[in-house]
Amino acid sequence: MIYPKGEVIHRNLSTAFTDLNALLATLKSGNFSGVVEIEFPENRGAIFVDSGEIINAEAKPGDGSKGMVGHEAIQSLLTFSKEKSGSINIYQLAPERVAIVASNLQHEVLFKGLSTDFTRLDRLLLKLREEKHNGFIEILTKENQTMGVLFLEGGEPVEMFTPSESGPSVFGRKSIPIFVENAIKQGAIFDVYRSQGKILKKEIKEKEVKEKEIKEIKEGKETEVKETKEMKETKEAKEIKVTGRGEEIKELILIFQDILSKAEKLINGASKDKEVFYKAFKESLIEKSEVFPFLDPFAGEFAFRGGVIQFTGEVGAKDFTKGIVECLVATLSHLEQELTKEKMLPLKLKAGIESSLEQHKEVLKRLGVADITSNIFK
Repeated sequence: MIYPKGEVIHRNLSTAFTDLNALLATLKSGNFSGVVEIEFPENRGAIFVDSGEIINAEAKPGDGSKGMVGHEAIQSLLTFSKEKSGSINIYQLAPERVAIVASNLQHEVLFKGLSTDFTRLDRLLLKLREEKHNGFIEILTKENQTMGVLFLEGGEPVEMFTPSESGPSVFGRKSIPIFVENAIKQGAIFDVYRSQGKILKKEIKEKEVKEKEIKEIKEGKETEVKETKEMKETKEAKEIKVTGRGEEIKELILIFQDILSKAEKLINGASKDKEVFYKAFKESLIEKSEVFPFLDPFAGEFAFRGGVIQFTGEVGAKDFTKGIVECLVATLSHLEQELTKEKMLPLKLKAGIESSLEQHKEVLKRLGVADITSNIFK
């Protein structure tokens, strides 16, 4: 993640003469907010401090292994800091900006390398607002230079920063619309990330609440059963009504909904990444949206989530079928590249899709689209 560094307070403090624990204690007593960056020839990381309290950290080992976030990262950085070959940089940031960055350290890639040549940034932002997206977008020039990073909470842009070679990062929430407009005009590449992390303060608070609930259960007190976020999303998804033009489209939606939901269960059930199918399918929607605009995931006409298809567009049965079929083929291709260590899984998916289409063969014939769905992988 590209994060803002803020105003320089200290640069190149040698770890040979600087005790990181003592430094953090001093920053706490001074109610400091900002970033403490630790750099070594082969390891580096950063600790994020809000009003003197450590709220998150990230550590990136130089051996190419996976980076760490949270408590594990803090312990790793404290261990690194005992070596004499490193340096420490301190940058000051406003508390609210530190919190925004710290809450996005743990994230997943939703879309990588999207181009304004094919995807409208303003339409993407509207779609992320509808989905109440939490995360950030890194916007790059076509020469792969960072133009800025836009943070979103609940789908709303809450902060933006642009790097500056001559000084600290430049923030500008008020200038977000102008920045987006300029990025579209100049042409840009953008990567979209979804936040998965929590700042440590929140983790501690949630742990305390959970321990309290467990204690009350043990004492025999009644506790209210609360719906988790996942339960709510599943419930909402199942309540989505199928809409579209005519009975033919409705029948096709139910057929492809059955195929997609089975495919998703097969792939996600055998993969560590429980959204690998959804991401591969969504990537295929983007690729095919130029030929089939109704599939553009940022246009809001077609969506597949929680095993349910929602469609509010206007399109003929043959175009609808051809678009979905081409997306299924593209999705299989993406999964073959993604699941290189599980070569049998894409083959099972392919066989499963063909089997499902065969089960619906008579209906597809009646709807006049059987020629499109037959032998789709040939």
